[in-house]
Amino acid sequence: MDAQTRLEIQNLTEQQQQYVIQTLPAKEKSLSSAYIFWVLFGAHYFYLHKPFKNIFLWLLCCIYIGVIWWVFDLFRMKSLVADCNREIAKQVIHDAILLYPKPQKVHGETIDAEFEESKNEEKA
Repeated sequence: MDAQTRLEIQNLTEQQQQYVIQTLPAKEKSLSSAYIFWVLFGAHYFYLHKPFKNIFLWLLCCIYIGVIWWVFDLFRMKSLVADCNREIAKQVIHDAILLYPKPQKVHGETIDAEFEESKNEEKA
């Protein structure tokens, strides 16, 4: 998890933070797995959620330009995985915000507080 993602998580509510902290590690991509896909199949872009880029790489391998690109990706793999993980983090944060919206304020009080007051009045 990079520093920018940590800052974005700090701005979330407690429920949203818990969701992100629990969900993000399971969805993040590992550098070692990306290298394995690179070596075995040349399918590292499939692993990093870029299937069209991988197909294009394979097509270029037919005219040997793709082989140069494939070797070049060996040195770029760390940044490719980091970029993919940043996109995954953005999506998980977006999902957390949609699943657990912040309470809205009405006249300086939250709607949840007014709802609790009305429930207490009904019981009395």
